[in-house]
Amino acid sequence: MIAAATFKGYGSSMQTVLDADTWDACRNIRLRQRRLGTVCALLLAMALLGLVDGLQGLMRSGTNTLEMLPGNVAALSGPLTVKNPVTGDIEVRFTPPDAPLVFNLEGFFAGYWFGNGMWRGTVAAENGAEAGEYQMRVAFRGAAASTAQNYAVVVRADATDMRDHSTSFAHRLTGCNPFVLAAAFVGMALVVGVGVYRQGSRLIRKLVRLGCGEVVRVQEEKDGLRLWCLLFGTRPPYEGTVCSVITTDGRVLAQARAGTAAKGALQLFIRRDHVQDASETSHEQTSFAVRPGCLVCLRPPCTQSPPAPTS
Repeated sequence: MIAAATFKGYGSSMQTVLDADTWDACRNIRLRQRRLGTVCALLLAMALLGLVDGLQGLMRSGTNTLEMLPGNVAALSGPLTVKNPVTGDIEVRFTPPDAPLVFNLEGFFAGYWFGNGMWRGTVAAENGAEAGEYQMRVAFRGAAASTAQNYAVVVRADATDMRDHSTSFAHRLTGCNPFVLAAAFVGMALVVGVGVYRQGSRLIRKLVRLGCGEVVRVQEEKDGLRLWCLLFGTRPPYEGTVCSVITTDGRVLAQARAGTAAKGALQLFIRRDHVQDASETSHEQTSFAVRPGCLVCLRPPCTQSPPAPTS
């Protein structure tokens, strides 16, 4: 591995040999960051799949279908079809009439989105209710018969039966609500994302100390190659300064001339005749080698603190 690089900045040339451990540390930080980023992306993908699975399950089962176990209670709400109703105006009927279900009206409220009138209640299945599908009809006195709201209440024999008949693949596979799984994956992704951020901050501090910026964009042009590198909050070199473009192990790829800096990024340009490679690499090969993730030597690295004197 080549552990030396030529740093050119501010019109003067300076040869600096860096310890191989310095480059290894930068590469290891970047490797850990990429691995954590991959894990974070996978967790977010799993969260998205859980969300999609839950939504398709709701669409397949329908918004007017309730599933429950004997002894359980499910919340229910719907629009009002009359103005200023009272508790006695609502009529709830079950089919068959002796269905082992109980409806309890909790009250009326304004809708969250458009402020329209809504009712809220609960449906409870009696202990020992027989498994099956029951129909529930909600209507208001004085309202047209066509405004009645119909619901299907499905009582399952046990949790295993409910899981086997679930319209959600994640629920059938794990027994957990897909939306809960999606939220759990998002939480884990946030935790891993903190690790990605910390590794990135650590790498930036290393690069600033080395006097380097990171290439984030490369554009092929007629006379050469234009690239942009992040300055990480440091002062850019003077326009026209020649800077070395290197790999993360210190191998020089080309010489670029600094241009203008804007919004924390420095623009540089590599001419076709400024390829710095002992093996006389062609411009096409250099263009392929210079890519996002390479480094630009913007200034000499910070000097290391001298060792403490020994007695």
